[in-house]
Amino acid sequence: MDTLPVELVRLVYDFCDGPSVRAFRLVAGRYADVGYEFLLDPHFTAVEWRDDVARLSAIASHPRLRGSIRALTFSFYKPDDLPPRHHHNPLPQQQPHDRTALLQAAWARYHALESTARALPPFHTRGPCLESSLSALPNLHRLSISLAPPPPSPSTISIPPSSYSPPCPKRSRTQATKNVNTLISALQQTTSLTSLSIDHLPLEIFRLPADRRHWSTCCARPFASLTTLNLVLDVPRGMLPSARFRAVNGLGQVLRYSKELKALSLAFRAAHAPMEKFVLEFRGLFAGEEFVFPRLTDLKLEGVSCGEEDLRGFLVRHGGSLERLRLGGRGLAREGEVSIGGVHLHEGSFRGLFAGLRGRMGRLRRFHMEGDVEAGEYMASSREVYLFRAVSDDDWTPVAGGKGACLGPEAKRWRRAEGMECVEPVDCLGLERFLVEGGEYPRLGRRARH
Repeated sequence: MDTLPVELVRLVYDFCDGPSVRAFRLVAGRYADVGYEFLLDPHFTAVEWRDDVARLSAIASHPRLRGSIRALTFSFYKPDDLPPRHHHNPLPQQQPHDRTALLQAAWARYHALESTARALPPFHTRGPCLESSLSALPNLHRLSISLAPPPPSPSTISIPPSSYSPPCPKRSRTQATKNVNTLISALQQTTSLTSLSIDHLPLEIFRLPADRRHWSTCCARPFASLTTLNLVLDVPRGMLPSARFRAVNGLGQVLRYSKELKALSLAFRAAHAPMEKFVLEFRGLFAGEEFVFPRLTDLKLEGVSCGEEDLRGFLVRHGGSLERLRLGGRGLAREGEVSIGGVHLHEGSFRGLFAGLRGRMGRLRRFHMEGDVEAGEYMASSREVYLFRAVSDDDWTPVAGGKGACLGPEAKRWRRAEGMECVEPVDCLGLERFLVEGGEYPRLGRRARH
């Protein structure tokens, strides 16, 4: 085996799990040398309740291992974000003695993690260490930042996730802002980043002058190489129109740095009002200029309320490059509920929008619409109200039966809560054919009547 070509040795390592990699490296010094890059998972996940910052620093300082990291995920939650034990009743099907033993083991693990997390220094105080670590990772291409607590998993608490449904805990928006600003600052010297995703980014971060200056200073260099940008913006309660305008304008300033973008996703969500749509004007986003991403091929907009002319103008400006367009998404809908991340038009109509796009999107090949879709004045007789079910996910993989379709009773409950007639869920395939191939405008079902 000592005479095997390096290419074959690498192929063997590709089929090895962690223990097998370590065992294979013990066979011979030559294999140990080749196996260096397989010691680490190329996707490093850092959580707030472990000292992963120190571990990442150790990897970044190693001349051989630092090249292994290609993707980073920072998940900001701690064990004390989980609800008290009386908030749930796990494992109702287990025998009493088995359930008691399992709960005791789970809560012992919980308290151990809680103690570890509280002993660590705050994340935002470790900026210099993070900056030196990220700048020393030559192959770092993807960064994901999650500010929303994920559902419990067996690695954090020994209760199956399917039997555990915690309420959404309240997170400190101030602390979330500090954590994100720390990471943005740490990216200053990074030039290899091509993909950035931030989930539940506080929208007010783009409103405050100090934060806006911070992002303007730190974003120019790392954002210039981005080809993919996914932002889920968390809209705060009681945001005044003037504050919204400044926040949108600040967001636009950040987007301008990413001139090489090929894929852009903007989703606006408000936990205090899940069905509320954020008023977005592209003229305000880019300070009245007709800004264009010259290489943009994929665009997704979720949870926004736009004017027909404004939205059409933005899409037409990208008609020479845009190949895939998604309007709407799941939003904050829970499992088994209808999608509520649709797109609204506070001016104009969807029929006018799509008719205006027809023939002006020369490269468009895929179109998808999902969620609650409305256009027109609330009391107008010609108001359009539709409910689109998903036919594909964000990666354009077909969804069997429509994810979250909830035909019948769920749709009726949703619409009756607004005092209007039930709207039959439909798919967007007719609209996709109309925009891509032409023909007659599709029939999208009944409109709501008050």
